[in-house]
Amino acid sequence: MSKKETEKVLTAFKTAGADFTLKEHEPVLTSKDAARVRGSLLKQGVKALVIKIKKPEEFVIVNVPADKRVNLKKVKQILNVNRLTIATPKEALYITGCEVGSVPPLGHKNNLKILVDETVFDNDFNEFNIGQKTVSAKIKTSDLKKVFEKQQALICKIKE
Repeated sequence: MSKKETEKVLTAFKTAGADFTLKEHEPVLTSKDAARVRGSLLKQGVKALVIKIKKPEEFVIVNVPADKRVNLKKVKQILNVNRLTIATPKEALYITGCEVGSVPPLGHKNNLKILVDETVFDNDFNEFNIGQKTVSAKIKTSDLKKVFEKQQALICKIKE
C-alpha cells in the first residue's frame, strides 16, 4: 500500500476547501466491514470499483453507494464501449496504486476517468477508505460534490 494516494486524496479535499475528518481503524476489505468499523450505515459509504474497458484497453473508476451494485450495462452505454469488466485485484493495484478494499473514489496513481452515481449525494455525509485499508475519510456530501467537480467526474445513473 502506498500512502501517496492517501496524500493525493487529502490534497484534493484541501484544494476544494472540503470539511472532512479521518478515522484510523482495523483493516477492512468489504464495504460491510468498513461500515461496521466506522459505526455508520452501509449506504453512507462510497464503493469505488476499478473497471477495465477491453478495446481500447483503458481503466475507469466507478463510484456507487456501498449498499448498491454497479450496472455494467449502464456503464457501457455511458462510456459508449462494447466490452468491459471489473479489473482484477492485480490490475487495480497497478492502475490505482491501491489494493482492492482501499481504492478511494479519486486520487489514484494514474489519472483516471471518474464516474459517480448520483445517489452518492443522497446522504448528509459520505465515508470511504483513502488508499489504505486502515484509514477512512468522512466528508460532507456537499463538499464531496465540490471535490468531484474539481476532478471533472461524470455524475450519472449507474447503480442497479
